[in-house]
Amino acid sequence: MKNHTIKILLIISLAFNIAFLGGGIFRSIKFRKFPPIHERIKNEKVRNFMERRKEIGSPLRRDFYKAKDEFMKALTKPEIDEAEMQILIDELIAKQNAMEREVGNSMIELRQQLSDKEAKEIFGKFQRWMQPPEEKHPEPRRRLKKNN
Repeated sequence: MKNHTIKILLIISLAFNIAFLGGGIFRSIKFRKFPPIHERIKNEKVRNFMERRKEIGSPLRRDFYKAKDEFMKALTKPEIDEAEMQILIDELIAKQNAMEREVGNSMIELRQQLSDKEAKEIFGKFQRWMQPPEEKHPEPRRRLKKNN
């Protein structure tokens, strides 16, 4: 083999070895796991609210997802009964309504415990967290801009 070809093969081999080692090192890095949000919140009242909401909301959320699952299973049947589907939709809406009502009532209860300054800070964060993605980032990020 020519000296030039050996150098090219050596460089290619070296690149593959570096990529292989880099991939192994990357996979072995332990990423820091964030604790649940209610543990990261510094305000004691809000932390208690989040823990209580999780305790109260879990059965409601479970009921909602069970009703949603039943609705989806009914949609997979070969023959669907429209009256039965409407009943399932009504049940699903009722479960979601109960869940949203509990969240709203618990937020009102929290607001009554907070000062005006705390409420503005906390509910301002909640508002930003709950925004739909298109409002958070109105213009989609583009990797490459097209030249017209």
